Formats: sequence, C-alpha cells, structure tokens
Amino acid sequence: MLQRLVELLGERSLGLGYAFVFGVLVLCGFGFPMPEDVILVTGGVLAWLASPLEEPSIRAMVDDVGLRWMVLVGLAGILAGDSIIYWVGRRLGARIAEFRLLRRLVPPEKLQEVEKRLRKSGNVVVVIARFLPGLRAPTYFTVGHSRMPYWEFLLFDGLAALVSAPLWVCLGFWFGDDIERAAVEAARFGHYILLAVTVVVAALAFRWLQRRRAVQAAEREGAALRQEEPER
Repeated sequence: MLQRLVELLGERSLGLGYAFVFGVLVLCGFGFPMPEDVILVTGGVLAWLASPLEEPSIRAMVDDVGLRWMVLVGLAGILAGDSIIYWVGRRLGARIAEFRLLRRLVPPEKLQEVEKRLRKSGNVVVVIARFLPGLRAPTYFTVGHSRMPYWEFLLFDGLAALVSAPLWVCLGFWFGDDIERAAVEAARFGHYILLAVTVVVAALAFRWLQRRRAVQAAEREGAALRQEEPER
C-alpha cells in the first residue's frame, strides 16, 4: 500500500508531496495511527523521486532544494501536530475522563506516569518523549495540562525535532530508489535511537540517584550533629 501511495504521489508535483507529509503529521496530533518516521521517510523518498540521483552523496543531499524543503515541511508538520496535543491537554486536560477519544489517546495510567516524570525531570522529558512514540502523546498532553509555557515546550520539542526530522527525511532520500529498503533501514535506525535514549535515561536516573543519596547523607549528618549538641 505504501509503495503504491509513493508511486501515485511521485507522479505528481513535489508540492503535493509537501502537502501530504504536512497534512498527515498534523493529523497525528488528532490521533491518526501512522508512525511519524514512516511519514518522514516517505517524504524523503518523494524528494528523491522529484530529482533522482544515481549515486546519492552528502554533498548532493545538501544541495538538493527539494530535500531541504521537505525537511522544513517535516519540521513544521511535527511541531504543528505536537502543538495540537499540547493545546488539547491545556484546554481539556482536567476533563479527560469525559471524552472517550482522549482516554484512548492518553490512557489515565499513562497520564499519571508522565506527571510523575514531568515533576522530576521537566524539559528533559519533552525531549526524550519525541523519540518514544508510545509516550509522546500522553507526555505532550500532560505538559499542556501542567501549563508549561508554550514557548518553552516548543523550544525543547523543536530541538528534538531538529534531530528526528532531518534524519528520517534524509534516510528516505538516500534509499529513494527502494522504498522497502528505506523502511527497513528506518526501523533499524529506530532501534539505535531507542538504545541511545535508553542510555541517556539511565544516565539521568543514575545522576538523580547520586544526588538523592548525597542529600540523604547530608540530612543524616545534620540530624546526627543536632543530636550531639545538647550533650555538649
């Protein structure tokens, strides 16, 4: 199905490809069940079809105007879709139990989990959630519900999107002559990204534990000193 869709869009102007990528990414903000990386990789393939290269290179990719625009369109679509989730959380977060669609998009148990992480880590959670599809929607919904300033959310979400959007679009462009291989490589890179995110989360958790132990040790030492003072 994806192959046929790419063929149909590839026969038209690249402008239609831009509209498709942007539109589907925005729909993801409403809960449309399409993996973001698949959309972006498809955008890269469409950019390649508009100006096919026999031997793609980094220099050729940098010089390709269609590819550059596709990356920008992907970024805009990502931020638009994420902003929808943020504002839904900000406006309707307290009434989630009243809406079946919201309960499906953001299960209450996930909402509670994200709230705990958000209180501990703040902006780091926004960045990490961009690479975790299962937690992205509930995280951004909760961020909106917690009334994090929109500019702050957009800044950190945008920083993460500056990594994901160019990566997936350029990957699709690189393997533009073989959409199936592009999908396979995207899945493989997705595993690498998940591994990297896991390492970062583990490092942050270790750092947090160290700080917590240091604070607890200082509290115990202070309590011991206070107990010794009357004896003197």
